Amino acid sequence: MPAVSGIPTYQNIFMVSWLGAYVVLPHVAVEAATFAKELGFETDDIAEIAKKAQNLPKENTKRQRMVVFTQGKDDTVATVGEKVTRFPVLDIDQNDIVDTNGAGDAFVGGFLSSLVKEHAVEECIRAGHYSANVIIRRVGCTFPEKPDFQ
Repeated sequence: MPAVSGIPTYQNIFMVSWLGAYVVLPHVAVEAATFAKELGFETDDIAEIAKKAQNLPKENTKRQRMVVFTQGKDDTVATVGEKVTRFPVLDIDQNDIVDTNGAGDAFVGGFLSSLVKEHAVEECIRAGHYSANVIIRRVGCTFPEKPDFQ
């Protein structure tokens, strides 16, 4: 993005916002590819982008940044410690998908609800996948009266 006189570039705004970020949850891999291009990562491999994003400068160096990329029906990709891990999404019959609006937000909600309870990343992603899977089976961003997440 070209700079307009006196207005910071997308890259500058982005880098400032990432300095304090511990958890980063872009909703789709398309955002990851744009992000990688803007920062000159020279790759379109989602796992490599996640790892490079994890290692961007950070103010709090006492804990490592976590990066999670959702990809719709494809595996969720996350940095877990020093490695990048792929997590398969829950199987669903395509006929059961009613409305995908809100699926990414539901994933983030499920993920963060487990993260604040200090659960392992794997459990956070499981909660995110559950939440997104429930949302896409219903019209609008709604949950059943009694979710059955275990």
